[in-house]
Amino acid sequence: MTQQMTPISDLATPVPADVQPWKGVSWVILLTVLGAVCGALFFVDMARELRAIVALGMMFALMGLGMSVGLAMGVSGALGLYAVMGPRALDTTLSQVPFTTASGSTFVVLPMFVFMGLMLWYSGITTKLYAAARILFFWLPGNLAATTNIAGAGLGAISGSTVGSTYALGRIAIAEMLRVGYDKRLAVGAVLSAGTIGQLIPPSIMMVIFAGFAEVPVGPQLLAGTIPGILLTLAYVLTVVAIAVLRPDWVGATGRGAKAATVAAAPALSPREKLRIVAAAWPVPLLIAVIFGGLGGGFLTVTECASVGAVGAALYCLAVQDARSFLRSLFGAARGTLSAVGSVLILVIGAAILSRLLAVTGAAQWLSQSMREVSGNVVVFFGLLILLYLVLGMFMDAIAMMLLTVPLIMPIVVAAGYDPMWFGVFLVLMAEISILTPPVGLLVFIGHRMAQDPEINIGHRISLKDVFSGVLLFVPLALAVVIVITVFPGLVTWLPSQMIR
Repeated sequence: MTQQMTPISDLATPVPADVQPWKGVSWVILLTVLGAVCGALFFVDMARELRAIVALGMMFALMGLGMSVGLAMGVSGALGLYAVMGPRALDTTLSQVPFTTASGSTFVVLPMFVFMGLMLWYSGITTKLYAAARILFFWLPGNLAATTNIAGAGLGAISGSTVGSTYALGRIAIAEMLRVGYDKRLAVGAVLSAGTIGQLIPPSIMMVIFAGFAEVPVGPQLLAGTIPGILLTLAYVLTVVAIAVLRPDWVGATGRGAKAATVAAAPALSPREKLRIVAAAWPVPLLIAVIFGGLGGGFLTVTECASVGAVGAALYCLAVQDARSFLRSLFGAARGTLSAVGSVLILVIGAAILSRLLAVTGAAQWLSQSMREVSGNVVVFFGLLILLYLVLGMFMDAIAMMLLTVPLIMPIVVAAGYDPMWFGVFLVLMAEISILTPPVGLLVFIGHRMAQDPEINIGHRISLKDVFSGVLLFVPLALAVVIVITVFPGLVTWLPSQMIR
């Protein structure tokens, strides 16, 4: 099967109009009025903190009207700075913040990681990785769904896009599962949940962005997501196994129990053919070894790891493609990298401008203090925090959630005794779960749109209700992983602490 490519730039772009669940005439009118009112309030005499709150309201209004998240943050932050401090302060901000933000050393690795992922995708590695995982884990109950989750973890080593990983896996796995009798809810749910693993497994673009924005060392931050990423993968696999054992008919089995539920095993191939298929996925374990060996052993810096990965991906693509195909892949990867990194930097610059407004008005401190007083204790606070990210995930992408909330919430988390690196992992994990959850999980709508392709659904009617039901199978244990790393934060910080500096 020819691999369908999806640009990694989806990480920082608005959700396509046809999957915006809030789109409608009544919402447009309401948000237009809200935006006009917020704009007028900038010039009404009020406390500085309230001006910042109004700026946040304008930001959400602009996002609802379809403006890109980065521009919505930047415009609302710039107008707020003008209203609070005047044109000179705004001029200073606009002349300094874009350069100082985009030129930070942390963001140097972004284009190389993105280019690496795109080149490997163009090489067709997703299909090879899925085939290898299917052979290695054929013995698991519900092996095709479990293989999808495990392959999602493997894609985390080469991909920087949740949506891109979902499309890549979905075009292979959904049809395979439906063809052997899997329930359509489990088939779609397994694919969508697998897409959320990639941002925890290094190299993670979201971890890099968090490290740059929160001024945390990027190497340890990347490694910090490893154990939670493995736990999340195991949680998803455990969900599949439990479903296969309790409801074997959902995985195409007619009998009962684990043995009956282990269907759609690896094709009848000779040991040599199986070995050849497994060996074809060698770039993924090699890349993992380079990253963990280089960072953990102190042999390579993060920038050097990214450089080695980018060059290695290009060489691998050259080895498996003819010259014309390689040039097309090279051009496509370069164009995708420019688009993705440009989109991300616009978002980061917009968030930096808005954060400056929150800082100069004292709103960040005021909001943090208010949240601390409302929570009363750590348990209630983290419960509210989980709820907050689930709600934000209804209408914001993961990076936007992260950049908007870091200045407000990280001081409270650090004051509670948690490491900033832990907060980065917690935030990324919650952001990924939140875009899965009903009633308006954005990844669910994207997955539903993908499942309407006849080549994917192979004649099955997959409704939005089916997709929501499918992802809800996986959310409970994903939230359990959040609770586990909150109760045992050492699971996040242990691996970075072993790095040789």
